[in-house]
Amino acid sequence: MLELRPILSALWRHKVSALLIALQLGLTLAIVSNALVVMNERTERMSRPTGIAENDIVTFNFMAIPKDYDMYGAFRQDMDMIRSLPGVASASVSNAVPLSGSGSASGFYSEPNKETGATGANYYTMDEHFIDALGMKLVAGRGFYPEEVMKISPSSNDRPTIAVVTQKFADDLFPESNGNVLGKVFFNGGDDHPIKIVGIVERNLGPWPNSSVAGRGAFYPAITDRWFHYIVRAEPGQRDKVQKLVEEKLAERDGNRVINSHTIEEEKAQYYAGDNTMVKVLSGVVILLTFIVALGIVGLTVFWITQRQKQIGVRRALGATRTAICRYFLLENLMIAATGIALGTAAAQIFNGLLVREFDQPVLPLMITVSCAVALLVVSLAASLIPALRAANISPATATRSV
Repeated sequence: MLELRPILSALWRHKVSALLIALQLGLTLAIVSNALVVMNERTERMSRPTGIAENDIVTFNFMAIPKDYDMYGAFRQDMDMIRSLPGVASASVSNAVPLSGSGSASGFYSEPNKETGATGANYYTMDEHFIDALGMKLVAGRGFYPEEVMKISPSSNDRPTIAVVTQKFADDLFPESNGNVLGKVFFNGGDDHPIKIVGIVERNLGPWPNSSVAGRGAFYPAITDRWFHYIVRAEPGQRDKVQKLVEEKLAERDGNRVINSHTIEEEKAQYYAGDNTMVKVLSGVVILLTFIVALGIVGLTVFWITQRQKQIGVRRALGATRTAICRYFLLENLMIAATGIALGTAAAQIFNGLLVREFDQPVLPLMITVSCAVALLVVSLAASLIPALRAANISPATATRSV
């Protein structure tokens, strides 16, 4: 404790350089803590369970060359052929593919003829195999029967009367029901056409996992004759073989179309490409800033030690131990770091408030700020330790030679 006064006196003589290092530490803390909360939010978002067998699913779509192509007839023949292929566990047809960034959504109501207060959700039109093909878990009710699957065209007024929904859709649309929504009806777009819930699946994030409607999904037993996707679930470990085989067989069965295929893993990677890039860039920023602040501390400590060699030699000649010399510089660094961390904690909260208000970023938890502060304190002490040990090895003869 007796060293505090000379340390404060030395810092006051070098107040500009000490303040710059403290500000650098504070700025680093503000940026790193907010970067970590954004990285954590993005990582959690990408690691959410999707509710489907994403590792085993391949999707196919095609563009028919003839203008009057019989899409519905092609679908029936293609599905029969695909389901007979080796390695195929299940197959279905749908208007949209989960995690693809392309699909359909609407506002739904628990009462007819309402125009405000809709619950937004994704919706799919699919055949009776959709639960098995997507690898979803049915938690209540049932799926569709083959005779319930409708053929819908743009000119048709036919509309589905039943649906399977996700648990989140049920909870959000009927919050008072505690999830017991089997047999309840809902309405699409504020009309009076009732759609009865016959089944509930555990989870499906939908085509846009980052949107406000993610997790809410309604599945209708219907097939459109305009465009659709084949969803094929392969046996575990057979996905790539199935993808190649199905492409070949679809081309052999009908050469009047151009076929494209993607795995769900590819769709997911493409959808989260922005989030992945954000995490990588911020990781680089965190590492770079920490490295720069450590270099600054090392440089400043070495500079001060070089300037004070005579002073250190005199102290050593007067009986100061190596431990005392080392402790002196560590305490000096600790005081600078503590000042910087105090400034950085306040700056981190102000910076986070701006991000939350202007860019809808997550709130910075106090625990992350404290963790970053402790980490920077450790980095600061570690960066000054080697120069401090070097100072401790300065011999008393140094003072004598410089007189």
